[in-house]
Amino acid sequence: MRRAICALLIGIGVSGAASAVDFTAEEQAVWRMEEIYWHDVQAGDVEHYLTLWHDEFVGWPCFASEPSDKRTIGDWVKDIRDQHLKFTYQLQPKAVRVFGDVAVVQYAAEYVTEYGDGTRSGAGIWRKFTHTWKKTDGRWQIITGMCAAQEPLKTPRS
Repeated sequence: MRRAICALLIGIGVSGAASAVDFTAEEQAVWRMEEIYWHDVQAGDVEHYLTLWHDEFVGWPCFASEPSDKRTIGDWVKDIRDQHLKFTYQLQPKAVRVFGDVAVVQYAAEYVTEYGDGTRSGAGIWRKFTHTWKKTDGRWQIITGMCAAQEPLKTPRS
């Protein structure tokens, strides 16, 4: 009985955190692209990951001090693959809106990288993402995006 209750609670927690139940079919299709994005990162699949990005993409990744374009956006996935890093993630979808051939997706993500020396980075750090997708030739691609710290910044008044 205890096992069944634990399994139920875990199932509710997982489905609540990563569920797109309230999204329309079209919004769910775009959300699925975000899930593919993270699966590609975890697998170190740089080649497929790059197909998700429009050739004219520009955006601001979490790890960059300046905006990036498609030429460098896959570098971190390449590092995961080439250095045989263990990468895990959790996603919390927040909003998806489709405007014809453009969609805006907002969600929170925690991702953890484990290195060969046993150290880890990212545990407990949630980031908020916005990706804008454009449907081109029947497929969704990211045209811009932004990543930021999850906690809102509180700037003092002077």
